[in-house]
Amino acid sequence: MLYAVMERCPVFGGKVASFDATKAQAVPGVKKVIQISNGVAVLADSTWTAMEGRRALEIRWDEGPNANLNSEGIRTLFANRLSKPGVVARKDGDAATALAGAAQKIEAVYEAPYLSHATLEPQNCTADVRSDSCEVWVPTQMQTMSQDLAAKITGFPISAVKIHTTYLGGGFGRRGSDFVGEAVEISKAVGAPVKLTWSREDDLQHDFTVPLRTAVLPPDWIRMVGRSPGPPASPARPSPTYSFPAL
Repeated sequence: MLYAVMERCPVFGGKVASFDATKAQAVPGVKKVIQISNGVAVLADSTWTAMEGRRALEIRWDEGPNANLNSEGIRTLFANRLSKPGVVARKDGDAATALAGAAQKIEAVYEAPYLSHATLEPQNCTADVRSDSCEVWVPTQMQTMSQDLAAKITGFPISAVKIHTTYLGGGFGRRGSDFVGEAVEISKAVGAPVKLTWSREDDLQHDFTVPLRTAVLPPDWIRMVGRSPGPPASPARPSPTYSFPAL
């Protein structure tokens, strides 16, 4: 059994440009340092040792198209979307005409930030990829998705991939398959069973966050735009603007 941690690009959509593992491999107990699709993995004889090796890594990132994206840029994007017509979810009567003669009108703007699921137990997965089969031990809420992803990475038929579901340590909809894919890819690359552990910092930074939302209550409509969470390998995707009559 090898114990692994990952170093991922701090920017969604980014990738490894180059890395130097010399100092990491000099840490006693570090066995291997490899690059996979989502970053650089450090494997060692314990999780703590792997984390120590990761601290010694030297990585240059290609931060991709989102390198300069920040909170203000996202806020501006949402404000622009709110100024455009949206999908009408429901319409009863003629609210615009009724409110035009109202003695009092109320306008308000509400914003809710991206929120991490922050499960008590950070993400983790143990994978054992053999020559003709794959077994995974994982706290997941999405067994079918995890099995499909493992089959895709290994090239095995679904029947050759077995998922063992452990206790979740908190789920809240976060326990998907992204960390399963990492563990399977690492195990396949090194030809040994691997236990991958995310740190608390990993979990907060690379979570599938609860969507950011902005809602406006003008005199005649409630309008809301949200941004759905994106996977670590791609930027978050804007969702449509919806208009609700202010009944």
